[in-house]
Amino acid sequence: MKKQRNPLGQFVIGMVMLAAGLYWFMSNVTVMTHFGFQIWNFRIGAGLIVVPFIAGIIWLFLNVDSFGAKLLTVLGLVIILASIISNIQFMFRATSMYVYLIMLILIFGGAALVGQVLFRWPKDEDRDKKKK
Repeated sequence: MKKQRNPLGQFVIGMVMLAAGLYWFMSNVTVMTHFGFQIWNFRIGAGLIVVPFIAGIIWLFLNVDSFGAKLLTVLGLVIILASIISNIQFMFRATSMYVYLIMLILIFGGAALVGQVLFRWPKDEDRDKKKK
């Protein structure tokens, strides 16, 4: 005889496993960034990155209705965000292989349990009822 599944219990256990695995994995990752750009061999420092944004803000305060001021301000923000995002570095702290495998089992095992509940086809339930 086949044992009846409990989808709610499977979902909760999968979410707990997934959350624990992701938390454990992310607590072992260090994120670093520096401010500035490097295009080919030319380095643009943090001070030069902020200049278009500052000029846009000054122009915006002098002439509120100017489309160019708004464009320069938004462009300055985009350049600042692009500079930060392009220089992000992720470093995984040294850990044992056993701990790393447990993290992966929790993450992918939990995701599989949650996915099995969320993406179950209605046909599967009909087929199970017909077998009884």
